[in-house]
Amino acid sequence: MSSTPGPTTRSLTLSEDAIRAYSRRGNYHSDPETASALGLPGLVAQGVQVAGPAYGELLDAWGEAFLERGEFACTFVGMVTEGQTVSAHVTLTDGAAQFDVVNDTTGATAVVGTASVAP
Repeated sequence: MSSTPGPTTRSLTLSEDAIRAYSRRGNYHSDPETASALGLPGLVAQGVQVAGPAYGELLDAWGEAFLERGEFACTFVGMVTEGQTVSAHVTLTDGAAQFDVVNDTTGATAVVGTASVAP
């Protein structure tokens, strides 16, 4: 199992099509009229979709061991809407990780979390 020390970063731009493909139909994640009626500036990406770049970094670092013996915990703390870009910042140390996902467009943190993989 590989554990890359130090921080890594991965970015993702959440297009309207990507948000729709990830979401069930008929809510503020997939329907612009519903989002607008709620006063939202556009489609809202689901939190798990926003956390995806952090998960990808962990999977690259820990591989199959992460799928077999890993734990992933996160809290969604900020909104990301269509057209915005997020960047995951992951710090790995000896089978443990801390991460945040920042909305690059607004500068606000969208997700914070931890992960680990058992030996």
